Amino acid sequence: MDALVNRYATVYQKCRNQMMSLGADGPILVHYQALEPEHLNVTTTVANPNAHRHRHEHLAWFWTMDIPKDTCANDWMSECIFQVHWLRAKSQRDRCCEEVELLQCEMSWTKNFFLHQANCWQALNQLAESSRNYGLQCYSAHQHTMYTCLAAQFE
Repeated sequence: MDALVNRYATVYQKCRNQMMSLGADGPILVHYQALEPEHLNVTTTVANPNAHRHRHEHLAWFWTMDIPKDTCANDWMSECIFQVHWLRAKSQRDRCCEEVELLQCEMSWTKNFFLHQANCWQALNQLAESSRNYGLQCYSAHQHTMYTCLAAQFE
């Protein structure tokens, strides 16, 4: 596939150079821009817009070219490209909203875990106090204080 793309790119560059040597002016050369190496990356963005990892890819300029000047009569290609870009932007926005929601839930879950651990250590502290196990009582009091302080940082 890359060999075929390189072959057509070479033909395009030769044709563009010939147009320039024949005196093509600015308005014509605007439509036939120079190809950069990043334009030649083979991508399935147009063929398969649902494929993974297309979030940071951008279509090369020639996907939006209007060579036959018929976009007024037949704009299916520009509409398709617009829809692909709109869907990309919408999916990126949706991912950001989902990420915010997940982070808020994770913060709540973490706080609840710390409070649960504080309650467990407090119960163990009371049990150690009633059994006069001073070592466990001291350690559980320390753990209870630590988890209570960690939970307090979420407020």
